Amino acid sequence: MTAVRIRSVEAIAVAVPLHHVMRMAGVRISHAENLIVRIETECGRVGWGEAASAPTMTGDLQASMVTAVRQVFAPMLVGQQPLQRAQLMQRVQHAVMRNSGAKCAVECALYDLCGQLLGVPVYELLGGARRDELRPMHLLGNEHVEDDVREAEGKLAQGIRFFKIKIGVKPVEQEIRSTRLLRQALGPDVTLCADGNMGLGAQQIQAYCEGVKDQGLLFLEQPLRSDNLLGMARLARSLSIPLCGDESVGSPADVMALSAAGAVAGVNLKTIKFGGLSPVVHASHLCDELGLAINLACKVGETSIAAAAVTHLGLVMSNLDWGISLTNHYLADDLVRQPVAPVEGVIRVPRTPGLGIEVDEARVDKYRV
Repeated sequence: MTAVRIRSVEAIAVAVPLHHVMRMAGVRISHAENLIVRIETECGRVGWGEAASAPTMTGDLQASMVTAVRQVFAPMLVGQQPLQRAQLMQRVQHAVMRNSGAKCAVECALYDLCGQLLGVPVYELLGGARRDELRPMHLLGNEHVEDDVREAEGKLAQGIRFFKIKIGVKPVEQEIRSTRLLRQALGPDVTLCADGNMGLGAQQIQAYCEGVKDQGLLFLEQPLRSDNLLGMARLARSLSIPLCGDESVGSPADVMALSAAGAVAGVNLKTIKFGGLSPVVHASHLCDELGLAINLACKVGETSIAAAAVTHLGLVMSNLDWGISLTNHYLADDLVRQPVAPVEGVIRVPRTPGLGIEVDEARVDKYRV
């Protein structure tokens, strides 16, 4: 293959509205404020990447991600060969501290580009598909439990059988009532879990878990602050519901520390926390070695660009015991012509090169900030 070189790297800030406000501990989300990275080669091929701003999770603001790409990463990449992705990303990873969201969007775009140039789906570049389909979970975070129940029943009719309940936003008695009402509405065979988003205290968690101990929750995600390792370990020893680390997990070192402390039974892996797709694959191997379950997820409000990337990751994971979460369906619009979406609750293996999406650049322009 003739050497193909990168002509341009563009960092695009977008704000895409959600269907309705998503409420979780410490934040109410009405718009997805994301970074889109567009990498174009001299031959006109374009790769796309995405990362959500997440100041309470990664520390990344939308403006800081745009600045990192424009001022640091783009000058490093222009004129280089995208098929040297691993070498390029090694330079990107070491160019600045942290900035995991910006690094994630860059690597995603490079993977999309390399897949197109080589004529293979991204999952083949990540090691090959281990499964033929994915069954994503659905997040519930409405203002009122009645809306959660109505939404869940609608998704159940569409084949979704895995739900995550956002807690830590209402008094604990109401959180218990909400969980019990959802279990009653959905039945005993549907998988339920809960996500505290660092919004509960130890006493609240104990009360919540006592109130729902007979509801069969698969796991409780990040109830305490991300830096409270000892608190999470104490809770893990006292609760019957397994704990999942999310905001506390952003590197292999974090995974090992949580495991060594006995603080979690599993972890939530996000590309924006680890700085790309390949670091998440590495983290998943580590989780396997440590015997930790994995929940693979987008942040709330990422478009089908990120959803496609996480779908490819889901296909190569050896362990998806705690499910996969895509979040593009919470948006009132998307940036691709055919959004990533389950059919009868199932997402099938894509066969097209790269991420397998067709970005609508007119929509990207429409939602530019």
